Amino acid sequence: MSTAVQFIKRPFQWFLKTRRRNKVFILLAIVVLFFVLLGQIQRANAKPHYIFAKVARGNITELVSETGNIGSSSTTGIYSPTNGTVEEIYVANNDPVTPGQNLFKVKSSATEQEKAQALSSYLTAKTTLDTANSNLYTLQSVMFSKWDTFKTLAQTDTYENSDESPKNDQRSSAEFHIAKDDWLAAESNYKKQQAVIFQAQAALTSAHLSYQATMDTTVKATAGGVVANLQLSVGDTVQTKSSTLMIISEVANTQVDVSLNEVDIPKVAEGQKAEVTLDAFPGKTFNGSVKSIDTVGTNTSGVITYRVLISILNPGPGIKPGMTANVDIETADATNVLTVPNNAVKPYQGKKAVQILDARTKKTNYIPVVIGIKGTEKTEIKSGIAEGSEVITGTKNGPSASALMGPSGQ
Repeated sequence: MSTAVQFIKRPFQWFLKTRRRNKVFILLAIVVLFFVLLGQIQRANAKPHYIFAKVARGNITELVSETGNIGSSSTTGIYSPTNGTVEEIYVANNDPVTPGQNLFKVKSSATEQEKAQALSSYLTAKTTLDTANSNLYTLQSVMFSKWDTFKTLAQTDTYENSDESPKNDQRSSAEFHIAKDDWLAAESNYKKQQAVIFQAQAALTSAHLSYQATMDTTVKATAGGVVANLQLSVGDTVQTKSSTLMIISEVANTQVDVSLNEVDIPKVAEGQKAEVTLDAFPGKTFNGSVKSIDTVGTNTSGVITYRVLISILNPGPGIKPGMTANVDIETADATNVLTVPNNAVKPYQGKKAVQILDARTKKTNYIPVVIGIKGTEKTEIKSGIAEGSEVITGTKNGPSASALMGPSGQ
């Protein structure tokens, strides 16, 4: 007992003997600790102050929002068909062009010998194709002739009954099989010659490109649109297999390319209205419409997305492919329906509910509700609670809403 008393007295004895400054620090620490504990006790015992909102009628527009990029209805890459040096350039970036319009001129770097050799190879390939086509016509004639011979033989009384059914026993004769084999062999030769034709045509195309690569040329636009990504200067050396020298972008039908997830894609349909904003044009909104929706999703690292194209109906000058675009698609709307703020709707027993405060018991109760569409701020209430009722949307200066829900709200 005396040991315990000594153990208790020891801190007090130390406190009496310690320096005055230490005593002040210790007393301050005790006071701070007291007020901290007091505040926690008061907060734990404090009643929550609820924030209420009334169930009221209003209009709701459900939106699917996503960020994408400006695309274009089509882009055409322009390459040089000639190995040589750029002599003249007739267009610049952002210039509009029409099909057949001159773009740039290339002077070939091929020698006269290289030109002659390329021409010779081209003419040889053309002769080879002509010969192959001639042989094909001959083999086709032989095939039809053999077929007629076999068909006529097969339809004779020797090999066919009066009801046109085959006499299988007689058709095992050598005469019948020889005629049939002659026809099948002729057909096989014809098909083989078709493969020869394809090879000769490929060789001719290759020879023509090689010959073209040795000639001076003026490259023309193959499509109408606007010049972009021009990567040429006079004096540049170009090759037939080089990268794209410029592209022609069709921007008459400017569109936004976005990818939507599996949750949002069922809500979206062609023709729905959309609003588009561009980072490059702050404060300006463009009208849009859903143009097309992919029916097959793309798997990227386990996430399935669907490509959606939004046509911009009022494109303005300065919009360029690749710009970042923010899209809000109007997927549904409801007029003069019961609504509550979005944060008033809680998960409850696997469904949805709102919370009200019982005026008599001062306790919160869950009221199951059936919800409709959800807008950016409000949710449609189809049934479960009457217009004018007050629902809890949150608390202030008290426990959080999640703490108030308790086990019954899980």
